[in-house]
Amino acid sequence: MDSLQEIEKEYELILQDDAKIDSEIEELGQQIDHRILVCDNTESLLARADESFSELTSIFNKKDLSFLALSIMLQAGAKYLIKRFREMSDKEIADKNPFHSEEHSDRMNYRYYASTEEIIANPVPFDAIRKIHTRKWYKENGIETPNFSGLNHRTAALGHDPVLGLIFGTANIMTSTITRSDFLSWHVNTLEHEQLSKNGNINTVLLDTICERASTSKIFYSIIDRIKQEKDEGWLALAVALLKELVHLSTDLPSKQSLPIPIISTFSPELAEKLSFYGLNTGTIVEGTLAIKMINWLIANLHKLTMSESEDENLFQVRTAKILMYSDTIATVSDIGYSMIKAYMGDKNTMQKFDLGGYIVTLAQICKSQSFIAAMNTKYQVEKIITELNNY
Repeated sequence: MDSLQEIEKEYELILQDDAKIDSEIEELGQQIDHRILVCDNTESLLARADESFSELTSIFNKKDLSFLALSIMLQAGAKYLIKRFREMSDKEIADKNPFHSEEHSDRMNYRYYASTEEIIANPVPFDAIRKIHTRKWYKENGIETPNFSGLNHRTAALGHDPVLGLIFGTANIMTSTITRSDFLSWHVNTLEHEQLSKNGNINTVLLDTICERASTSKIFYSIIDRIKQEKDEGWLALAVALLKELVHLSTDLPSKQSLPIPIISTFSPELAEKLSFYGLNTGTIVEGTLAIKMINWLIANLHKLTMSESEDENLFQVRTAKILMYSDTIATVSDIGYSMIKAYMGDKNTMQKFDLGGYIVTLAQICKSQSFIAAMNTKYQVEKIITELNNY
């Protein structure tokens, strides 16, 4: 009897297990049917997810449009200032530089040495274009002509190279010398020159003058010896010279001629000069680049501060990317249009004022934003499909 009851109990358990298996099979079948249905309708589900993503990341709302307008205004202002600076003379820009002070040529005319006071009070020696002898004298005596002029000294003198200038320009300032792009050097002294004044009188003025040849290697050896002998005073002179070089570069950078692209002058000063004429120099690249980078950073961080706790961070970042991309594009297209109009009207200096750096950053920002938006869109669509697959 007990055995029969045990058999009945086991049979009952088997029936329960069988019912459970049937239920699980039915549930699994439903899951399979649902997922087959999802797979069959993947295209429409992705289309709806894409539409939903576009709606959730749209910047056509009061807050985002305000940031878009702010970004465009800041960029337009930056481009205006860049163009305004490039229309100024070197003296006007220097006067606006808070670190620049009035300078006059008053050198002691020592060889390979300029005191700290002399470094501060005198102009940088690689701005010198006056020569002690005429071009004819150099030719007749078979001596290398310095060949520095007001038109080419930015590309001919290594002190104006944005990278090499930190080395050679600083050394020139410490030793009252000028080094050409082919690494030949000359001494720079203070000499008297006759100059015609505005009222027609001839005045005698003291000007930096390119004199005898100097040894480029000796320039650096003299600086090393000076630091060894003077110790702290020598290091101070080096620091002051480097600071003066940085201030000078920062003053020349936004000017019409600006600074050449680094290193190019060493193998072709003519190429560096030609590139600069057509708007390809350090100024046109660096200024716009820094301005847009700073504005984009500012807008991105300010926009992030407005994100509420209920908003999805990834979707919010997409909106930020759209703001930066659209504002950069609008500002750059406007700048290109303005430049084309000015060129059509006969402005020969249009390319020198064109914001090439801003154009490059805009292209990079478009690629970056598009890539990020596409990645976030794909992620959103995948999440929607996974949710739909599990929703049965």
